[in-house]
Amino acid sequence: MNSSSSYLLHTSCPSCGAEIGIRSATAVTAVCGYCHSVLLVNQNKLLQSGRHSAVLNDLSPLQIGTTGKWQGKSFILIGRIQVHYEAGLWNEWHALLEDGSSAWLSETNDRFAFTRLQPASAGEEKLPEFSSLKVGKTFFKYQSRWYAVADIHKTSRGQYVAEGELPVSLPNSETALVADCRNGLSFITLDYSSGQQQPEVFAGRGVTLKSLKLQNTRRKEQIRSQTGYVKGRTKRGKCPSCGGEILWVSGVTDYVLCQYCHGQMDMSEDAALQKNISEKREWYERQLTIKIGSKARINNEEWWVLGAMILVELPVQIAFPDVPLYVQVMREETEEEDSLGWTEYLLYSPRKGFLWLLELENNQWAMSSTLDDWPILNGPLQPLDLKREDIPFLYDYAAHVMYAAGAFYWQVAPGDRMYYIDYGCKAHKLSTTLTDNEQSWSVVSTIPASLVATWFQNDKNISIKAKPLERDKAVEIVREHQGIKAKDFNADNIRKWSRQTFINSLFNIYNPNFWIALFVVLNLPVIFIILVGGPADYDYGIDAVLVFILAFSLLSTVPKLKTRQLNKTRKYNIYIAAILLIAFTWIDYAAHETDTNSSGGHYYSSSGRWHK
Repeated sequence: MNSSSSYLLHTSCPSCGAEIGIRSATAVTAVCGYCHSVLLVNQNKLLQSGRHSAVLNDLSPLQIGTTGKWQGKSFILIGRIQVHYEAGLWNEWHALLEDGSSAWLSETNDRFAFTRLQPASAGEEKLPEFSSLKVGKTFFKYQSRWYAVADIHKTSRGQYVAEGELPVSLPNSETALVADCRNGLSFITLDYSSGQQQPEVFAGRGVTLKSLKLQNTRRKEQIRSQTGYVKGRTKRGKCPSCGGEILWVSGVTDYVLCQYCHGQMDMSEDAALQKNISEKREWYERQLTIKIGSKARINNEEWWVLGAMILVELPVQIAFPDVPLYVQVMREETEEEDSLGWTEYLLYSPRKGFLWLLELENNQWAMSSTLDDWPILNGPLQPLDLKREDIPFLYDYAAHVMYAAGAFYWQVAPGDRMYYIDYGCKAHKLSTTLTDNEQSWSVVSTIPASLVATWFQNDKNISIKAKPLERDKAVEIVREHQGIKAKDFNADNIRKWSRQTFINSLFNIYNPNFWIALFVVLNLPVIFIILVGGPADYDYGIDAVLVFILAFSLLSTVPKLKTRQLNKTRKYNIYIAAILLIAFTWIDYAAHETDTNSSGGHYYSSSGRWHK
């Protein structure tokens, strides 16, 4: 598919005379790669349209001429439409399949989907109007499949540019009304931009670049020679507002927030263009544990910390009053330990893409990866396992951004709101995140602080309070997380993960389970006497039960107490827990000793046997 003999039309650009080859029999538009003239394909001739078009070199790994396989068919990328809008851009790559048909490879925020235009049918179900689409609420049927809205693009100041050849005309309109919808492996795009009552439908599924077995992708050397920057290269500059140093990754993230004055900048053309901030925002200042620009070594891959944001929890009803009622009814009362905030770090690897690292209170950490394939849904917020049974609901909560600095692959600003629903168990959660216009699904895995210490052990400016893990153990934890998909959240796996979490908690001094288990072990003789032998003195039995209830209550609370002023667990909580453990154990044995002494050193069980 790469040879010149595969061209259906070999001619010259009518504007500059450069050689142009047309591969597709359905080509309508072609863009000269030299003078960027937009040309119309008409009866084996190229006609000038009077327009020019040049895409922004965003350092995508894809390029015209990239080949691969999709659904068992070979394809080659022969064109691209690039849509610029207020919050960034996305690419639509025109793929020519070996049978001569066309498909589209969508590239947005490091997520990819392969789709094909579906023929219009008068007998199809009526699709919802664009104005009625709501993330987290809309659930509709198309060709016997149900879909939830994943992303809504309402672009009023869009700019359409292109390269290569396209099976459609390059739009003149600056308005784009597009919605991506998903359910399980199925993916459709509804394009309302034509103004027709019913949208054009592009159907397919989300994909990873690895699954496409790509060839002839852009190499780092090509990117360097063509743009001057390698994808993933850290860049430095000065904030035009305060003069402070800003740091971002060229070609990966378009929007940067200054960590000093909090000014918002558009870096899409490598120029720090200060955007007007209409009002002062209250910034939640605190020292980040991991500095922006730091490097992590994760399973022999180098990752950069691009950005960090601090989020604070809000009541769901305040942040998202339109959340479906059935979710709010299921919501548990938020414990104080979960009602404060957390920090999310965005990590990037040129080979692996994006990864989120979450820092919680008390040196607790988690890692999160966005899923290419969604879970099977029975509704927008109701995931099912492969047996079509509900995945256990864990909790839901809302949050807003209090502080953000660094670079992100979308616009982030203090005050932005997110709504989260977690399913599964605490060790591994199937989590959905909703904003006003987007929904995504992720796997979130709890990880030990020692794993984070392993990743950043070569950075002397980062101090994680834990001893780094052995390399093999660190690799195993990351691989387990990376191997978990939506389909793996079933009853058997969730029980297995929960058991493992409980066992691990017995060895964590900051976990109440550790202190309760230790109290039980130290008081086993008394427990054995009460449960097996039976007390001779009825009052002693009541006293022991009261002591155990009070001990369990305090030991399950004290290790996780925190103060809102410090926004963290008090360091001396474990010392208080130790004192309580010793005190209640002493009381338990003292009461037992008093009872045995009062009965002459012995007492009788209900069966008549006697015990020391």
